[in-house]
Amino acid sequence: MKKVELLAPAGSLETLKVAVNCGADAVYIGGKLFGARAYAVNFGEEELKEAVEYCHLRDKKIYITVNTLIFNKEIDILTDYIDYLYKLNVDAIIVQDFGIVKLLREYYPEINIHASTQMTLSNLESVKAAKDAGIKRVVLPRELTLKEIENIKANTGIEVEAFVHGALCVSYSGQCVFSSIIGGRSGNRGRCAGPCRLKYDFVDEKGNIIEGNKHLLSMADLCTIDYVGDMIQAGVDSFKIEGRMKEKEYVASVVLSYRKAIDAYYDSEEFDVSKHIEMMSGIFNRGFSNGYLYERKPSMMSYDNPKNRGIPLGKVLSKGNGRLKLKLYSSLFVGDGISTETGEHGFKVDKIVADGIKVDDADEGQTVELKDMPVKVGDIIFKTYGVKLNRQFSNIKEYKSPIDVFVKMKENMPLYIKLKNSGIEVVNSGKVDAVKAVKKAIDRDTLIEKVSSINDTPFAMRTIEIDMDEGLFLPLSEIKETRRTAVENLIKTKLYYNEPKNIHIKLTDDVHAKSKDLKISFYTENLEHVKIASQVGVDRIYFNYRLKDEELKKVRQYCEGCEIIPAFPQVVRDEIKNTENELKKIKDIGFKKVLVTTLGLYNLSLKLGLDVCIDFNLNVVNSLSVDFFKGADTITLSTELNLAQIEDITKRKNTKFESITYGRLPLMIMEYCPIKNLISCDRNACESGKYSLRDRKGNFIKIVSDGFCRVKLLNSSILMMGDKIDDLKKAGLSYIRINDTIESDDEIENVLKAYKNSLDFGTYDFHIENYTRGHFYRGVL
Repeated sequence: MKKVELLAPAGSLETLKVAVNCGADAVYIGGKLFGARAYAVNFGEEELKEAVEYCHLRDKKIYITVNTLIFNKEIDILTDYIDYLYKLNVDAIIVQDFGIVKLLREYYPEINIHASTQMTLSNLESVKAAKDAGIKRVVLPRELTLKEIENIKANTGIEVEAFVHGALCVSYSGQCVFSSIIGGRSGNRGRCAGPCRLKYDFVDEKGNIIEGNKHLLSMADLCTIDYVGDMIQAGVDSFKIEGRMKEKEYVASVVLSYRKAIDAYYDSEEFDVSKHIEMMSGIFNRGFSNGYLYERKPSMMSYDNPKNRGIPLGKVLSKGNGRLKLKLYSSLFVGDGISTETGEHGFKVDKIVADGIKVDDADEGQTVELKDMPVKVGDIIFKTYGVKLNRQFSNIKEYKSPIDVFVKMKENMPLYIKLKNSGIEVVNSGKVDAVKAVKKAIDRDTLIEKVSSINDTPFAMRTIEIDMDEGLFLPLSEIKETRRTAVENLIKTKLYYNEPKNIHIKLTDDVHAKSKDLKISFYTENLEHVKIASQVGVDRIYFNYRLKDEELKKVRQYCEGCEIIPAFPQVVRDEIKNTENELKKIKDIGFKKVLVTTLGLYNLSLKLGLDVCIDFNLNVVNSLSVDFFKGADTITLSTELNLAQIEDITKRKNTKFESITYGRLPLMIMEYCPIKNLISCDRNACESGKYSLRDRKGNFIKIVSDGFCRVKLLNSSILMMGDKIDDLKKAGLSYIRINDTIESDDEIENVLKAYKNSLDFGTYDFHIENYTRGHFYRGVL
């Protein structure tokens, strides 16, 4: 049986070596360019080369993240970078942008592609489509259940990678623009500022605080070490540990723990789960949960402290005279770090007093005195850094690849050495013949000792077989040189480099691209608003595909003068039991086009002969992605593009392009529901936007449902570009889209009429105070 791969993160060369030495089978890292952890140390070109060599010489795989969205102006830099990775012979590239998939398949078919979790391949059909696109492995969304993972693996055969430990994003990866919208730092570009870890108030429609001043979007860390066997049985090929920005001690503790858990499973041995959870908790944790593997539950959240909470150290017994008295739950050493439960106060311990005596350490159960901090009697103090625990990981033994050696020493023949390592075999013969000894002959032990002297190499001797004649002499320097050359040959064989291809992609303008008339499209899930939009005279209406048959008939009656297109939700899971049947139903009713939000829907729609409109959440930000979706009728571009970037795409392709120009943009979409967690499930409330999160600036972020018990957070400011029609025309768009979220009938009618008048007559008379221009005039980092 093939063992599951243990895949570790590394943000630096030092951490990479720790991961390998602690038992990782593979490591994923980012270079200085196009990685989703732009604020990690990351690897320069020489460090990348050293990292690849370190891994390959020790039979470990190395995957490079190129998992951000790429703009047109960056394509030349991108191709140079990929060419360098190709030269290094990396084992795979992890990708989010569909344009990069197209580039790799067309110019670098030899490179394995791993689909990043940022690609949001959340259902069976999308994973099938990824496989058809030439993707070798998919990193599945953290939100999938074990049953969904098992179903995907069983019905695709593609390599499946799943997160097993580390930080959890509250949003579906690849579907979050929260950081981007509020501060210009795009998570899709590796620069997330982490607004989900800030404090918020949970309020009702009147602004009454139901839960205040908490980290209401901060999730506890994922820990599945209890469920290693379940995940292996579900068919997971690779266990992924999150943490490229974490310290080496974190990587060491987690890799060691999961290595032992995996080996224990395959060897049918006992494994002390609690011992390893305690060790990992002592290094870093926000509290642990098993994520979405089995169910959603409140324990998944970390409302009080979004940082490392550590482990309970002790209870405050008393305070006074600048000191606090603590009853210890665990040992304490000078140099340990401690904090309050919320993480807002803490310090490094520089003095411990026990029984009136200054000591260097104290044991569980003792009462000690420490300097004071803002806590109350009865509060629990946490240990966030353990000097003794961290010291365990400072001198980890280097992992070396085992080799089997065969040595032959015969009279009047040069020394012969054969090395076998990981399916590779190299041989080397010396330059001097062995002869009858005149004085002291080389004995077997001496020969073994000299051939085995490989401590300064990446290899360790596993077995050695000697075939030698007795009474022969050979200079020791000759034995050493023959061994050294054999090892060098093995290293050269293992480090295979490709010749660079020096690809240059020239983006050219399309002479037909500019001849586009600007039209208005409208997205809604409200049947009454379909009727209003039709009466106003919009050109295209996207509506929720889930309407009942009689409602579908009404839609067709309302909209005889405009184009009607069914639209799928932003995230599609297995709640849509048979996607192909749903699309067939849409086609049979008479609809000719469909707005798709997933790769699977795109492929199936084309297969069924439907015209396809790509929605914004597929993150098209460059011309290569347009080429990837070459079968599309219309492409709604990413909301993270500015006008210049939009024009740089539209002028090159004779495709219909659309941008969202009005509405409360979805900041993120998530399985976690604050309403259900903090009150109770209330479908009416989440569909009407009754509740909000209020941020530290007083902005109200509406909480709404997508109709499938997933939650969208809507931007507090309304995107409005109705008075900027000339700029939108210049950008080369075919459609300007109005998104309907929680607007009233009157509000939506006024918006639609205002946009229509602005487009037809150049007059715009709809104004709101709290509006934003989105990224149209700024863009993202």
